[in-house]
Amino acid sequence: MSFIHQTFSYFNYWLNEENEHSLHSPFIYELYKKVILDTNRKPLFPDIEKIREQFALSTNTIEVVDLGSGSNVSKNNQRKISDIATKGISKRKFSELYERLIRHFDYNIVVELGTSLGVNTLYLSKNKDSRVFTFEGDPSLAAIASAVFQGNEKTNTEVIEGNIDQTLPLFLNKYKKVDFALIDANHTYKATLAYFNLFLSHISDHTCLVFDDIHMNGEMEKAWNEIKSHYQVTVTIDLFQVGLVFFNPEIRKQDFILTF
Repeated sequence: MSFIHQTFSYFNYWLNEENEHSLHSPFIYELYKKVILDTNRKPLFPDIEKIREQFALSTNTIEVVDLGSGSNVSKNNQRKISDIATKGISKRKFSELYERLIRHFDYNIVVELGTSLGVNTLYLSKNKDSRVFTFEGDPSLAAIASAVFQGNEKTNTEVIEGNIDQTLPLFLNKYKKVDFALIDANHTYKATLAYFNLFLSHISDHTCLVFDDIHMNGEMEKAWNEIKSHYQVTVTIDLFQVGLVFFNPEIRKQDFILTF
């Protein structure tokens, strides 16, 4: 991750971010007030956060097989679980946001690229009507996450282990439509656009794709800008850490940079 690049990107985000007072689109205003900001927030999920805390306090180390763009935590294959829990998975406020999005739109088929320890997946699976398919390339992480799901009796969650470049196309051949997808795996320009193009044949008007680390480096920003300009994309929301993408043809094409 380029610190200089992120600093300039955040400064640009800060200069251009908007709040609810400047939003005129009814769809975006409601989404921002009721879901993204959620001023009437329901109780949090202490059961999930307790698991996050346990991982953060862990003294164990695992050997991982990195099929993506490399880790921001460690440059070798030995990684501390505590480092992954504190620096390598979605922060709580974003996990909560994903849970609210899924609940608000009543999404059924939910996909996550990059299971890691499974903490974020627990949020994705809070809606009991959803079926969550989470993809993880590393066997050690997949085993840890599977144990977490089993211990929490997550019958609506399935871990798909293996190289995502191979497992995702096979999955999409079976499940023709995806309602919600979080892309948090290989953070490179090529891989990000490849995932985006794969999902394009399996979206509906109400699908939401979420891309993590859109300002991580120049490659990811380039991918994000190309995704925003795609003709099928109607609305994008830049929250700096993540970008939300919608495809509803009834909404005029717009790009938003919102305070979060």
